[in-house]
Amino acid sequence: MSRRSPAIAQCNAPVLARIQALKADHPCWGDRRIWAQLHVGAGLVINKKRILRLMREQGGWCRPPRLKALRTPTWGTPRPTAPNQ
Repeated sequence: MSRRSPAIAQCNAPVLARIQALKADHPCWGDRRIWAQLHVGAGLVINKKRILRLMREQGGWCRPPRLKALRTPTWGTPRPTAPNQ
């Protein structure tokens, strides 16, 4: 629940509608890409922190899964049996 005034909620309503439309089309986009699309693509002058706050309040903020580095298996490499091998 937000403790913001109704005037601020009215100002945030069109921005929130655009965020929800972009999240519907691209569900894995984060706050930075949403901001870039609104700022550069739509020409909307808006702060990055405001986008993040609105997305967190609406529950639309998700982190992409972290990718693990692929490791080569160590069981296939020869092991030395004596010094200087």
